[in-house]
Formats: sequence, C-alpha cells, structure tokens
Amino acid sequence: MKQVTLREYDYLRVGQLGEKEVGGSHLAVAIPQPAFDYLEGLLEQEESKQYSDDHTLFLKRRGKRLFQVQSYVGVLQTPCGTQIEILPKISDATPEGNESSRKVLLRMLRHLKGAKFKLGGDANLKTAPMHLLELFMSYFLQEVNRLVKRGVRSDYVTREENQVFLKGKLLINQQIQRNTVQQQRFFCAYDEYEPNRPENRLIHSALQKVSRLSRNANNQRLSRELMFVFADVPVSKNIRQDFTKCKSNRAMVHYQHPLEWCRLILNEERTVSSAGETKTISILFPMEKIFEDYVAAMLRKSLGKKGYSVRTQESRKHLCVSPNKFQMKPDIVIRKGDECWVADTKWKVIDERDSKHGVSQSDMYQLYAYGKKYKDDGCKGLFLIYPQGNYFTKGKEFIFDESLSLQCLPFDCEAPNQGKHIGMGSYL
Repeated sequence: MKQVTLREYDYLRVGQLGEKEVGGSHLAVAIPQPAFDYLEGLLEQEESKQYSDDHTLFLKRRGKRLFQVQSYVGVLQTPCGTQIEILPKISDATPEGNESSRKVLLRMLRHLKGAKFKLGGDANLKTAPMHLLELFMSYFLQEVNRLVKRGVRSDYVTREENQVFLKGKLLINQQIQRNTVQQQRFFCAYDEYEPNRPENRLIHSALQKVSRLSRNANNQRLSRELMFVFADVPVSKNIRQDFTKCKSNRAMVHYQHPLEWCRLILNEERTVSSAGETKTISILFPMEKIFEDYVAAMLRKSLGKKGYSVRTQESRKHLCVSPNKFQMKPDIVIRKGDECWVADTKWKVIDERDSKHGVSQSDMYQLYAYGKKYKDDGCKGLFLIYPQGNYFTKGKEFIFDESLSLQCLPFDCEAPNQGKHIGMGSYL
C-alpha cells in the first residue's frame, strides 16, 4: 500500500515512499516521483488562475522539489495510487499520536456545519487502526448497507423498442418508418419498473471505486456484498448529469447520506477545488472551519442548558455606519437577555511564554473592533479561543479599558466533554 501520514505544515518531497526527515517541529515525508508530479500539476493549475485565492490551496511551494502542506486535514489519493493522509497537529507524530489525532478529527467532523455526509459510530475505531481513507470508505459502506436494509428504490423507465407484440403505446411515426415491410412487428413505448435509476447508478459507481481502492478486509467483503445487490444496475456514464437527476422526496430520504458520500468519493463535491479527477479521491477540510464549528457546538451543548444562545457568523454589524459597509462576522456571539459576549476561534499554536502570549496584533485589533461595535448590544466581554498546547494551558486576560477586556482561553480538543473544559463559564 502506497500510503504516507503527515500533519499540518509538514513537508512533501521526492524520495522513497515514507522516508522522513526531521527539521525543527516539522517532518519532510517522501512520496514517489509520479505522485509529486501530480501534486505539482494541481498547484500549477491553481497558480495559473487569474484570481487564485491562496486560501483554497492545500499546498505551498517551498523550493524546487519541496511542498508544504497547509492547514487542511483529510486524505488525498493520486492517480499512481499513493494515499496522502493529513492529520491535525494535535498529538505527537507517532503511531499512537496519529491514532489519537484521527479519533479527535472524526469527533470534530461530526459537528462540521454544512457537511451533508454522516459519520457513523466509532465501532471501527475500536478494532485495528485504519487510515482516514479506509475509515471514510467504511462510513460510506455502512450508509449503503442501511439503505439496502430499508429497500433499494426502483422507478419507471420508459423504453422505446421494436417488439413482436404490442406493448404499451404504439409510436405511429416510428412504426411507419421501421415496419412498413415487417408488419408483424410493433414499434412501441412502454414503462418498466426497475432499479436502473440515477441514485442507484451513482451508488454502484462509488461501490466499484471503493472496491478497487480499499485494502481493508472488512471493507472489501462488504463492498462485494453490496455490489451484488446492485448487480442489475449499470454504473453511471455521466456522474454530474446523474446527480442533477437525483430525486429528493419522502420516499428517497434514506438515500440522502449515501449520495453525499458518493459526491465525495466520486469527487463531484470537491472539498479542495484543485483535486477533481474521477480516478482519484480528495477529501480535505480546512482545519480552521472544523475548529470553529466544533467549539460552537460544544458551547451550545454546555451553555444552552443555562439559557444562553450561541450564534455563528452573525452579520448584524458593519464597521462603517455611513456608508453602511464592511460587514463584520464574528465567529461566535453568545447572548442572554440584554447581554452578549463575542468570541473568535483561531486554529493557531500560541506560546504563553511569549510577552504577548503569542497573540497576534491583528487578532487584537479584530476583537477590539467587535467590542466597540457590540457595545450597544450590551457586550460584556471578548474571547479569543485557541487550541490548547504544551505551552498554552491557562487563560490570559488583556484589558483594553475599564469597560472592555479580552480573555484568551485554551480549548482542549482531546477532552471528552469540551463544554466543561473551555473555562468560559466563570466569565459569563
């Protein structure tokens, strides 16, 4: 199996698969030349765009033959079969640390806002450790298995054929053109009730792809069993067109999650804009967004019982009132009665040994602007929430003036119940 594992901001270079070089706090992991060339092609394609957005790139060029992974996590497979697994920089770069990071990432992904796919239970995590691609394929197979148990839907498909007996509706024009001589035949149109519908074709296509890629015995066995169920259904010849033909009604509710997994596996919904070949897989997510949504979900869980409301990306305020421009969107706004608190999440490693606590000046400016604009809403405090690290375990207060202060708080991503470990309750 051509498989490598690295973490955010580690490096990729050409070499023998899996070779590692330590440079400071980052690793340089080697991948084969064809895999490196494929990634270079993706990067050149994105760099050639007239209005390329650096935030959409999951790689940065750090030399002629060196790439640095950015703050994206997930898995990417190249056409040569090399699987690149990118994990959040939470635990140490050891097999045990990687397994811990996978568990934390999957827990956080369950709260990713806007994600239509569904992550199942942690039964697979309790068995032999699996890389992210195998885990994602396992979740997809679980969803298809549930669908099969609820019933594979069929639909009426219209067929037009020259029959030896009359069936359905006789097509007069075609009958005259085709059967002027063979008058014993009937060119007719009729409907047949069969499972050959867009949803089933897409699932069959995704099952075939999983069967080719998976190296896990359980995933291979289940994929073969499920492909047998869809044996009478052809694979999709036009994936994008079939997705547009999918129906969403009450009878098809149980198809929703399997189809969203199909979008990811067949690369129809690209989590990274530059990786989109059908023969590859790219399931990558921006870690900043994962962290923001996870913190918000845990705050709702812990503060909702106390009467607080938690909103994300609120857009009620503008930096300028005349003209009413430069809309402000704080990550999190907490409200209770006539009072509110504004919080921003930052997926950054900060160091409390630093004189400024490792907090950037731009972040301070941003929160100060939030505090001033939300003063009329009864703003009682500001929060900057960072992931907890070896050198950031306790909160730090910064006072702007007598009426406005900011708390920098650590968030322990590995704690089982985050709401009780963020340390915000004493400031509300």
